[in-house]
Amino acid sequence: MRRNSYIHDLTEIQTLSYVLRSIFEGKSEDQIVDRFDGDAVLVKTWIDTLKQIHYVVTNHFNELVITSDGRNYLEKFDSHR
Repeated sequence: MRRNSYIHDLTEIQTLSYVLRSIFEGKSEDQIVDRFDGDAVLVKTWIDTLKQIHYVVTNHFNELVITSDGRNYLEKFDSHR
């Protein structure tokens, strides 16, 4: 599998923003894991962190969705939007 050097050079805050933005764009956890070269533990850790700070929740369809706090974060701090 080809390593994505961009993804692996991100700082922690950039990684958090990338995962949050990916969820905002409707990507599944599996799709995000693919972007991180199959590192499911890393992605799960960031998703759990996003849930703990109330930027992401799991809806009734077991899908990850961004909260209004998460959207506010993206609007203020994510330069890739």
